[in-house]
Amino acid sequence: MICELLLPSSEPSPWLAVFGRAHIVLLHAPLGILPAMALLEFGAPLLRREAPRGPVLALAWFAAVACVLAAASGLVLAEEDAGPNETRGQHKVLGLVLTGLCVVLAALAVRRGRRPFRILLLAALGVMVPTGHLGGTMTHGSNFLFAPLREASKSDAAKNAAPATYEPTAAAANSGDTTPASEFQRTIAPILERCCTKCHNPDKKKGELLMTTPEGIQAGGENGAIVVAGKPDESPMLQRCLLPLDHDDHMPPDGKPQPTAAELEALKAWIAGGAKY
Repeated sequence: MICELLLPSSEPSPWLAVFGRAHIVLLHAPLGILPAMALLEFGAPLLRREAPRGPVLALAWFAAVACVLAAASGLVLAEEDAGPNETRGQHKVLGLVLTGLCVVLAALAVRRGRRPFRILLLAALGVMVPTGHLGGTMTHGSNFLFAPLREASKSDAAKNAAPATYEPTAAAANSGDTTPASEFQRTIAPILERCCTKCHNPDKKKGELLMTTPEGIQAGGENGAIVVAGKPDESPMLQRCLLPLDHDDHMPPDGKPQPTAAELEALKAWIAGGAKY
């Protein structure tokens, strides 16, 4: 929508897309400037000195300009994946609120009375935290921050636990099926969790593809099905994994955890066997 409004008679400019993707660079400026401004504004009185109004004023205007640019680029970037996303919606609202607070802060920084400025500065710092958290959730997934601690706990528990036994699912139990956990649960789901779900989860859902549930995998994404049961060579999920790492369509993207050769063989065998869940 934004791209169409800015360029109604032509295709969206690639430079506009570049500006949108610069959001991940621009957003770091206000995240650093606001704490620095707070340190100067509140630190000086603690040392029984007057706050350095010149540097604080300069930082306030720098933060306002940086916030406006970060918000504008974020709105452009959001148009690349315009599907419904609650986390992105919350991040967008808080980002606009933070931008408004930074602009008002710049206007208040010139005043001699410091109380309104300091109250608003604290409010901006308070809004900045959930805004950054929601942005990180979209980029890395909701479990990114504490994932190493959970993995370490799982590893310790696995070392101390007895050999695992697989219980039937609730649906299977209700139907009288007492078979052990499926091949998908034992082998495929852990591969997808490690390599795919950081970008294809309810919070991010890149390409309208959800890979945290069997229903999401079966539904596919914006380009259609990703698994063709019984036909691994025609399954886009496997096809993309097998592309060269530097290929634009390779998945997972370069820099993300990649499936091993053994895991790729497991995915191929699972699909060839009917992609049963």
